[in-house]
Amino acid sequence: MRHDIRTLTLPARADEAGGDGERFRAVAALVERTYGPRFAGTSAVTPVEQLAIWQPSSVDDHVLRVVGDPVPVALSTIWLPLQESTDLLDVGLVIDPALPGHERRALADALMDDAVAMAAALGRTTIVGGSPAAATGTVMASTGFGGAEPDDPEAGALIERGFSLEQVFRVSVADIRELDLDARLAAARERSGPDYELLAWEGPTPAEHRDAMRGLHERMSIDAPIGGLALEPETWSEERLAEFERTTTAGGRVLRTVVARHRPTGELAGFTSLYVGAALLGDGQDVARQHDTLVVGPHRGHALGMLLKLANLVELRDHHPTHPRIATWNAEENRHMLAVNEATGFVAVAHEGAWQRKDDA
Repeated sequence: MRHDIRTLTLPARADEAGGDGERFRAVAALVERTYGPRFAGTSAVTPVEQLAIWQPSSVDDHVLRVVGDPVPVALSTIWLPLQESTDLLDVGLVIDPALPGHERRALADALMDDAVAMAAALGRTTIVGGSPAAATGTVMASTGFGGAEPDDPEAGALIERGFSLEQVFRVSVADIRELDLDARLAAARERSGPDYELLAWEGPTPAEHRDAMRGLHERMSIDAPIGGLALEPETWSEERLAEFERTTTAGGRVLRTVVARHRPTGELAGFTSLYVGAALLGDGQDVARQHDTLVVGPHRGHALGMLLKLANLVELRDHHPTHPRIATWNAEENRHMLAVNEATGFVAVAHEGAWQRKDDA
């Protein structure tokens, strides 16, 4: 069966009247009813936030390919890096979970063929795709941690097209209402010692820390485990940092950052950040999202990862009481950070696989 796949035109506003606005809102609703169960309710965003997330930037372009009009049944979200890894196309599939398995597989096949054709037309020789995954599976990741099942419609479509499972991410959630954060933070400060102090802020990085934060973001692109994914180290200019802060807070989201500063040298030894969206679920059940966490090599061994995470959870508790839960994604092979998360109180709720195919140039 042939599927009509069209590029979605984003409206100027999420509430825009007319065809573009109506199609966008229908696609955003499809994403929510698909990702809600897939990620245990940790991915909910408002249409205003979703529109902001899908905007292109100087770092990457974004193309949305949709099947079904006026009622969408499937979507591919395609990211095209513009600064590093410019030979790469990253595609994610969103397929209505209410459809029978054979229909979901047919849609996955059609959208993946479309993405592969787009990559060839653009000269992008590396394609990365995602699928549901698990802590183990019939097909294991190249890292040896995590796996997937070939009978999953998305995984099956990727396998048939020569993709290899490179990495599996664990999605975990902590409920800060169940944690004695003040006592834990005091204990973490004691373990880390007097040479480190914590600094926290909301929104853009203060002027005196911008150069250091650019360096930490560059370090993050090198130090974070990527399995066999063909991702290049990033270069962060002042313009890139400003754009990251602007796009991360677009749509009404709030960015919170905590850093550990080494008192003897004044160096920033590490950072963690999270962002908070609109309150959607009510009853104090909304979920904030952990972003990056990094401790640079010379300062490891002082339990700073735990210190930073706990400090930002206190920030979340004190400033965003409508969001008592927080979700984080970590590579399954990143056992150290997973151990920190588990000790903090995070519990696994889902897994996601990252697949890759490399074509000849």
